Amino acid sequence: MALITDRISNSKSNRTAIVDLWKFIAAVMIMIHHLYYLSPAFEGKDYPGYFAWIYVEFFFILTGYFTYRHFARLDREENIVKSSLSYTWRKFKPFLPYTTIAVTLQYLLSAPYTALLQGSYRKFIYSFADYPLEVMLLGEARVSQQRLVPIWFLSAMLIVFPLIGLLSQLKNKYLILLISGVYPLFYYGRVQLGNRVWPDDMLRALAGLLLGVFLCVLCDLIREKQLIPQSKTATKLLTATELVCMLLAFIFIIRADKSLWRVIILLFAAGLSIMLSGRSMTARLQSPLITYLGKLSMPMFIWQWVMATVVIRLGQLVTLPTGVSVALYFAGTLIISVVSYQIIESLRKKSKRTV
Repeated sequence: MALITDRISNSKSNRTAIVDLWKFIAAVMIMIHHLYYLSPAFEGKDYPGYFAWIYVEFFFILTGYFTYRHFARLDREENIVKSSLSYTWRKFKPFLPYTTIAVTLQYLLSAPYTALLQGSYRKFIYSFADYPLEVMLLGEARVSQQRLVPIWFLSAMLIVFPLIGLLSQLKNKYLILLISGVYPLFYYGRVQLGNRVWPDDMLRALAGLLLGVFLCVLCDLIREKQLIPQSKTATKLLTATELVCMLLAFIFIIRADKSLWRVIILLFAAGLSIMLSGRSMTARLQSPLITYLGKLSMPMFIWQWVMATVVIRLGQLVTLPTGVSVALYFAGTLIISVVSYQIIESLRKKSKRTV
């Protein structure tokens, strides 16, 4: 799932292959987490990768970082509310083709057709009651479980995103630093992460986004005051620190060491800060393939639940070994992500040319 960071990076110069690589890895890891939905073989088991849901925090932090960077590079507008809402719409609008198709298919796959055959039309119709909210990415606006579960990520982010835009346009950097630092500190210090009781999803999204803002402001101040020397030794130390942070986080997640979840978020924060600073040797990594995989992370995130549902329905018709189900799940998600991305991007480019 390239997620919102794909749309925030508006030019090729803004894309960093190492970031795209980790976005793709994070998307795959979240798919591994969702194996519990795919097959009973993974239910109630701490299989390697089940704890990978914490990679959602990686995407929250990344999005917050890029959002602040966007507004920091622009002249401050007089109507900051309008500019924040406008920016929110521009960044979430590209997701709608993917989410509309995916949500529609998920509702059709999950509809109670047995009730329909039995003449219970009301039950069948009511099963689509939340469909409009999910299509508009507003499922988190009410206390209900969304049918396309991964959409909670975009939904929660959409609702709190204008606040991030407003904060990012404040004149005082130190005030932004204070606000964006205090809330995540209290949230991660007090809340048991992973609690999906409403409205915690939105508070969780807000904490991650604000942490990203905090890191971007802090890095800007460090750069302005030249607190890190411009030397090869410093570059090597930063590179080593970045790699250690990201790999340690990956290892802790694979081992499902849930007691270290706060440590993992700190590792994400440190690793991403160095990764996005441009001071690390990894910033030199350039690969069209990796960049493309990074762009696929968003459709993969959206399509994985639909593909898992398709495999489950197929398993109800014919017996599928667990290994086959898993292979179909990963291969199917990747294929449909590539196809949908190519079609939607092609249509988007054509519409731009005709305008």
